[in-house]
Amino acid sequence: MKPIKLNHIIIILLLFLVSCDSGIKSGNEISKADLEYIRELGLINNNERIILFSSQGGNQKSGNFISEQRLASYWTENRKENNQINSAKYNEIDTLITKDLSNALTYASYIKVIKKDGSEFKVYVDDNIDKTNEFFERATSEWIKRKK
Repeated sequence: MKPIKLNHIIIILLLFLVSCDSGIKSGNEISKADLEYIRELGLINNNERIILFSSQGGNQKSGNFISEQRLASYWTENRKENNQINSAKYNEIDTLITKDLSNALTYASYIKVIKKDGSEFKVYVDDNIDKTNEFFERATSEWIKRKK
């Protein structure tokens, strides 16, 4: 009897892991509805293109991205006081610090964005080490190229 219960638990865990909409996507892979939601949050302009995007928990709940104009992160819940919506245009950024936690089971890697005004936030990335490093490198190169 115990092996059957264990098999059920393993199957449920695998289904949960497979169903999570995490990982890095190109901006072209984001639905129009999700792009409109991100616009409603005030994180992109109509003519702004998202380059890379990562989400933990679904695009309507969380998102982290590199665009042509900024780095941004959002986490929204039913209770608005818990919402976190952050972005920094490249010319507002003083420092980027990357932390690779791609080998950790329960933590996402992140870029700590420190703005020139002293405020800071994190852009979370949840993928394998190679894709995570590509995200970090792209964010850094976009910042260096566009921070003027």
